[in-house]
Parts: sequence; structure tokens; C-alpha cells
Amino acid sequence: MTVATGGPHVLITPNLAELLPQLRERYPQCRFTSVPEDEPVRAEYLDAEVILRSAMNEDTFDELLSKCDGLRWVQITAAGFDWVGGDIMRRRLDEGLVYTRSGNSYNVPIAEYVIGAVLLHQRAFPDLREAQERREWVRIVGRDLIGSTMLVFGTGGIGREVAWRARALGVTVIGVNRAGTPAEGFDRVVSFADHLALLPEADSVVLAMPLTRENRYFFDAERFAAMKETGILVNVGRGALVVEDALVDAMRKGSIAGAVLDVFEEEPLPPEHRLWGLPRTTVTPHTSFRGSGNLQRLYADFCANFDLYLAGEPLTGTKRQPELGY
Repeated sequence: MTVATGGPHVLITPNLAELLPQLRERYPQCRFTSVPEDEPVRAEYLDAEVILRSAMNEDTFDELLSKCDGLRWVQITAAGFDWVGGDIMRRRLDEGLVYTRSGNSYNVPIAEYVIGAVLLHQRAFPDLREAQERREWVRIVGRDLIGSTMLVFGTGGIGREVAWRARALGVTVIGVNRAGTPAEGFDRVVSFADHLALLPEADSVVLAMPLTRENRYFFDAERFAAMKETGILVNVGRGALVVEDALVDAMRKGSIAGAVLDVFEEEPLPPEHRLWGLPRTTVTPHTSFRGSGNLQRLYADFCANFDLYLAGEPLTGTKRQPELGY
């Protein structure tokens, strides 16, 4: 991978413009340009080699992909690949465009969200809140987190951050991945093929893996039936990992104790959607990844890859399993 003399031109989406002073100071030989959201693509953008993309209009992105002939690398400020990509993107990838994600930028806030979600239900805060609204002095007995078992689907960066935090609180954490490959931070890891037998052991079940062809709608009525009645589900992966009808039935029947959902198949979730009013269910607007330190983590993720790019080295954060889409 060769780089033009004087350093490459990098386009940045405007919501990341706060990073421009740091980037220009760290890489004075390079040119960094913020691309306004609602303006036509300018001729001055067309010599760009790199795009650091967060929020950007799809039409603008497609036009840049079409017209920036020297474009070599796009890094998205997301943990997964499933939200970006059309025909033009696929063509550019076939032509050799490198496509990477920000693999470490959101692990910390999502892991903290998961721990908070589990504690929310273990310590009966939803029930206590309802009692408060009724102005009733009700002493509800919470369940101990220490000594409980957590089953985490996905042993990547997010899963590992969840695991060590939970273990520090006395939780036994079992990871699930495709092949049962050991991962740091877990008490043990099992293969996806073996997960069903473990659901009856789990006090909390965390979905933190990417959406693939293999796992779409995998968490269905059979999985909910296998869970403990006192178990809770936390989904910070993708909404389509869960069969919504099965979740609604489980919650209405009391088959499981609670659910905390941050991701949905349809986003934004419509005001009339049945999940809003589901009992013992906490709905948050895909916000688990948001944290006060995100911008600096995005900066660190990009710079780590940009240093590799400038050195002509392979980049990190590419798809690990391209045939599965992640």
C-alpha cells in the first residue's frame, strides 16, 4: 500500500470535527477535511485516499465512493459492519478498497451498560420504582449478583470487557462463540452448538455478538423456554438476534424475570410499538455505546490504523469472517 508524497488527504464527517486539531498536530504532513452534511460534493474532496466515517448521508458517501478514484481506505466509527454498504461500496471493495471498523471505541460504555442492566434487575430497581410511583413502602428482596452465572454470547472486545467486570463482582461468566475458542476474561468458553444446555444455568444472558446469516433470529421460543424464570436477557448486539414474538410471549407469561433491550430490528422504535409497554422490560434508544470518552477512543482507534497505513502495513479491524459479514 503506497501513500502519496506529502501524506494522504483524509475526509472526516462533521460530527468528528473536534478531532481535526489533534489529527493535524499529530500528522502535519497530511491534509484533513471535514465534509459538510448538506452540501454538494466539492472538487477539493476528490483526491482523498481515506475516509473516517461516522454520520454521513448515504448519497454523499456513494458519490465520494464513485468519484474519489484514489480512495484506498474507509474506517467507520462503528463496532460492526452490517449497517453500511451498497452496490457502489461492494464494487469498490472488489477493486481493493480496505474497509475497517473502530473495534475498541465502544467496548467500555457498552460493558458498563450491561453491568448496570444486570444490577438493575438483580436488585429489583424496576419493582422499587413502581412502588415509589404508588407511594408504597415496600421492601423487595433483591437477588445477589455475587455467586450468579452470566452467559455472554460473543467473546470479542465487548464480551471480554463485560466478562472481567462481572467476574470482579463475583459472577461466573461463561462465553459462547462459534467454535468454543478460549477468550481472555471468561471462566470458560463453549461453542455455539453447546449453548442450549447452559441456558438453564444462567441468571443473566447477554447478547453481544455481531449479526450474521447464522444467528439471525436464533434467540427464539426454545431459548426463552430454556432460561430460568428468574433470568434476565440483555441485548446490546443487534435487534434481529431475537425473535420479537417469542420475547413478548416470554415476558407476558413471566417465563423470564426481565429484559433490557438497547437494539431493535426497527430503529427508531415507533411510539406505538408493543415493546415500549412490555412488563419488566427496559427499552433504551440504542444508546449503550454512548460515553463521554468515545471521541478520544475513536481518535485512538483511527490513529492506530493510520500509523499502520502510513507505514504500508496491514490494517486492523477488517472483517474476521468475510463470508459471514463480520
